Amino acid sequence: MLKGISALVASLGLLLAAGQAGAITINDNYIGSQNHGYGDVISDASDYNHYNISSMDVTFGGGYMNVRVNTGFRQSDDQYGVQYGDLFISTNGWHPYGSAPYYSDNASNGEDWEFVYDTSANSLYGGNFSIRTSDYFFGSSGYIYRNGQEVQRGTGGTAYSGSSQDLSHAGLGGYLEYNILLSSLGISGPADIGLKWGMTCANDTIEGVAKVPEPSALMLLGLGLLGLGVTARRRSR
Repeated sequence: MLKGISALVASLGLLLAAGQAGAITINDNYIGSQNHGYGDVISDASDYNHYNISSMDVTFGGGYMNVRVNTGFRQSDDQYGVQYGDLFISTNGWHPYGSAPYYSDNASNGEDWEFVYDTSANSLYGGNFSIRTSDYFFGSSGYIYRNGQEVQRGTGGTAYSGSSQDLSHAGLGGYLEYNILLSSLGISGPADIGLKWGMTCANDTIEGVAKVPEPSALMLLGLGLLGLGVTARRRSR
């Protein structure tokens, strides 16, 4: 009987991991304001894969939110000095201006972001921070870029420890990865989390929402079975 209970406990652990690990894919259906007629990606054909963001994969587990930004962009490859943008996070859902693909949405009328993972500082920030838009970097350059999009934290805010990033897979066919500690966001249960990422020119930028999952119903069922197993073991004594 003891061996059976041990096996059941091990199975429950696997069920919990499976219940928390399912990926939520946010496809790049966001265009945003001032695309200058280019559509989703502002680029010549030769640079399309460099600037394109195809999707974000979001998973939850172990108290973290993992966000994988699937993009061909790598800062060191860019000939115009375009930098990595930051990951903007809303903890009260996602509220862009207008309707998909949000041609009029920008920093002045769209979502208010409560947190940002600053890629250059390698730290999560909340509180009262300023935001740099794409115009901050390219406003007087003469280049064509997507105007008015949030791309980086400016100054200020409160830094939180415990979150991390991985830029080692950046480049064509690659991705950037952020691991955000949910407790730093003040989240301990189901919630809708808005997300945004784009390089500093915002030639492509992605926004969307991911839902922190409910506790797995399968896990709750498993706990009930575990209770029955313990009761049966006690009776066998």
